[in-house]
Amino acid sequence: MALAKTSELSGQVLNGEPVKLTFHYNNREINRFLNSLFTKILSQTDMLYLQGTVENVLREMIVNAVKANSKRIYFKKSNLNISDPEHYEKGMESFKTYMTDSIDDIPEELKQNGYKVELVLKKDKNGFRIIVRNNSGLLPLEQERIQMRVNKAREYNDFSEIYMDIADDQEGEGLGIPLTMLFLKNSGIGDKSFSIMSDGSVTQSAFTIPLKTQSCAVTRVIEVKIVNEVRDLPTFPEHIIELQSMCRRDDVTIGELAKKISLDPSLAASVLKLSNSAGFITSKKIESIVEAVKIIGLKNLNSILIASSAKKIMDERFSTFKDVWSHCNKAAFYSRLLAQKSGLNKISDMVFLSSLLHDLGKIILLSANKELTDQIERISSTRQMRTSTVLEEVSMGVSHSTIGKMISEKWNFPDYITESISFHHSPLQASEENKDVVYLTYLANSLCLIEEKKFDYFYLEDEVLKRFNFESEEKFNEMHESFKAQYDKQGEF
Repeated sequence: MALAKTSELSGQVLNGEPVKLTFHYNNREINRFLNSLFTKILSQTDMLYLQGTVENVLREMIVNAVKANSKRIYFKKSNLNISDPEHYEKGMESFKTYMTDSIDDIPEELKQNGYKVELVLKKDKNGFRIIVRNNSGLLPLEQERIQMRVNKAREYNDFSEIYMDIADDQEGEGLGIPLTMLFLKNSGIGDKSFSIMSDGSVTQSAFTIPLKTQSCAVTRVIEVKIVNEVRDLPTFPEHIIELQSMCRRDDVTIGELAKKISLDPSLAASVLKLSNSAGFITSKKIESIVEAVKIIGLKNLNSILIASSAKKIMDERFSTFKDVWSHCNKAAFYSRLLAQKSGLNKISDMVFLSSLLHDLGKIILLSANKELTDQIERISSTRQMRTSTVLEEVSMGVSHSTIGKMISEKWNFPDYITESISFHHSPLQASEENKDVVYLTYLANSLCLIEEKKFDYFYLEDEVLKRFNFESEEKFNEMHESFKAQYDKQGEF
C-alpha cells in the first residue's frame, strides 16, 4: 500500500501539486515511507545522486521538530517553566535522558497533547521546496543558539572540522545543523537555501532542491592521499593476466592452465582449497591442479584469479583489516544463498564474487584515516543514516564505494563487479543489465550490517524488497536466521 501511495504522491509533486503530510512522531514506517517517496521523485528527475543528501537533511529537520515538541511536553510534566532561563537549563540537563528512556511513550504523548509535524513538498520554477513545520515556537534563547550554529556551520568545509570543534559529540549532540549545512553545501544544493524561522507558535525549517545543482569542489588533503593510493596500486601480475586471457580461450587445455597455475604456489593452494570445499561434491580428496581445474571449471577459476590477486595486493600494500575481509566473506556466502533462493542460480557465482570484493575501497579508507573512518561509522549509526557514504564524501571527498570503483576500473574487473562495488549502498542506480547482481550484493551486505547493528530492515530500498518478494519483515528475518545458521555450520571459508 505504501508503495502505491508514494507513487501517487510523487506524481502529484512532479505535476506541481503541493503535498502535505502530517504525523506526530518519526517512526520506522514514516521513515521508510518518506525514503520511498523521495527516491521516486529524485529518480524520475535524474537526481538520484542526491538521495543520500536529501534523506539525511530531511531526517535531521524532522528529528529536530519532534525534539522541539517533545521538549514542551517534558517541561510541562516536570513542572518547569520553559521560558525561565534557570528552569530551561535545569530541564535540558535531563531532557536527553527522557528522550531515550521514554522512547516508547513519546509518540502517544505527542498525539494526546496535539503536537504534530507537517512536511510540505511543492515544485516551482526554482526546484523542489521541502518544508518541515512543528507547532511549538522557538524561544529567544533557542533562536539565538540556532543562529549561532547556522553561522558557525557555514565556516566548515568537512566533517573532520566539525567533530574536532564540537566537544560533546558522543551521541551526536550539536551535530544536527552543522551536518545539515555540510550535506547541502557539498552536494551542490547549497547551504544558503536552508533556513529556520519561528513566529512564536510555529517553527519552520526549509530548503530547496534546485533543478540543476552546482558542484562544490573542496579539495581535501585526505582525498588527494586516497586518489594517489589508488593511482599507485600495482596492476595484476603478468601471469594472472595471462591466465585470465587463457580462461577466455576456446582452445585452451586444462593441462596448459594447470602448468601455469603451478608456477604460483599461493594461487595453486587457493585452487586446491576451493576444489575440496563443500561447494563441490567429490568422492575423494583433490590433490592435483589438473583435477582441481576440472572440478571448479573456468568460470570459478577466473573468479579465484580476481579475488586472490586483489586480496594479495591489498594485504601487502595496506594494513590487514581482518574485519573487512570477514564481513566480505560472510556477504559472499549470503549472496549465493540469496541468488539460489530467488531462482537466480545462473548469476550466483557473479554475485558471490561481487560481494567478496564489494568493500575493497574501505580498506584504503581505513588505511588513510582509521580514526575519522570509525567516527563516521559511529555517527552514521547513532543518527540512523542508511549508509555512511554521504558522510564519507563530505568528510574525505570520496566514499569507500567510489574508491572501490576506482580500484575495479584500474584492475579491469567485469562491469557487473564494478557496478556492485559502486552501488552496494545505492542499488537503484544500477544498470538494467546488472540490476540483479547489484541488488543481491546490496542485500547480502545489508544482512551483514544488520548483524553488526549498523543497519535495520526498514532502511532497505522498497524497490529491491519488492523485486525479490522480501516485503514481509517477519519472513525476511526468518530467512536471515536460516542463513546465519548455515554460515555458522560451515564456518568461514
